[in-house]
Amino acid sequence: MTLLQVRDLTVGFRSGGLLSRLRGKGRLDVVAGVDFDLAAGETMALVGESGSGKTTLARAIAGLGGEVSGDIRFDGEVMDLRRDHRKLRREIAFIFQDAVSSLSPRFTVRSLIREPFRIHGLPCPEGEVERLLKLVGLAPEIADRHPHQLSGGQARRVGVARALTLKPRLVIADEPTAGLDVSVQSEVLNLLNGLREELGLSLLIITHNLNVVRHVADRMAIMYLGRFVEIGETAPIYAEPRHPYTAALLSANPIIDPAARHKRIDLEGEVPSLVNRPKGCEFHGRCPFVQTDCRLRAPLPVTEPGRRFTCHHPLQGL
Repeated sequence: MTLLQVRDLTVGFRSGGLLSRLRGKGRLDVVAGVDFDLAAGETMALVGESGSGKTTLARAIAGLGGEVSGDIRFDGEVMDLRRDHRKLRREIAFIFQDAVSSLSPRFTVRSLIREPFRIHGLPCPEGEVERLLKLVGLAPEIADRHPHQLSGGQARRVGVARALTLKPRLVIADEPTAGLDVSVQSEVLNLLNGLREELGLSLLIITHNLNVVRHVADRMAIMYLGRFVEIGETAPIYAEPRHPYTAALLSANPIIDPAARHKRIDLEGEVPSLVNRPKGCEFHGRCPFVQTDCRLRAPLPVTEPGRRFTCHHPLQGL
């Protein structure tokens, strides 16, 4: 069953001075024409370089900013993010990247976990704070600490507990392993996987860490300049990426086995400006496999079993 359906989603922000706006050039589209579905109980990862639009896309779905156009449906219901859909906001939770900074230093953990109930005018059940802390693997005494008294891993778990307070069906996690030791990263990933299975959650994970994607994601979407260049099931994309940008990202991922064959694909040049998007394929200025038609016209989406990509000359068996 499809839980989240996104069609032709564009997210922009006001930019420039008054004169630019009067000329109709006062908006910068950070996400441009994104389509995807997320099934109930599924984990999907958004992957791409910094500035590719991953967090902007996720925050727009959660109603946390940007001028949004397009169609977003949650469980079949159209989401109008210009209005206050409290019911939908209770069912979509967001875990922020900086775990400690997202927790107010003035409040105890107990107050922080109770806060979503207060905002939505709901009573906090007796013992609910301790139950949620236990659910994410924290001791009850953590409830009386302040954020500065927590380790990075504990703060991350408190953020997860806080996201689960109103029993959401979709949890969006922005870089859930950022800034954590490798051992703690695995604990957080196992926690999210366990909660997905136990609570029947759907997860949308934003990450730079491709090992995270392979470990937890059923499907992955690769973003470049605010668009999906490839989206599909994780295993086939890892085995045989079709878009050169996907292949370059995967080739940059460290491999533990020194005997493994590993061909690095180096990208030249800089990421183009969103203000002046390149003509043709927007990746052509950095693509090592660029051909003449790539510079002249934008590629149309190509659908294959288990994936979709946009490339004039898709890779074969690299």
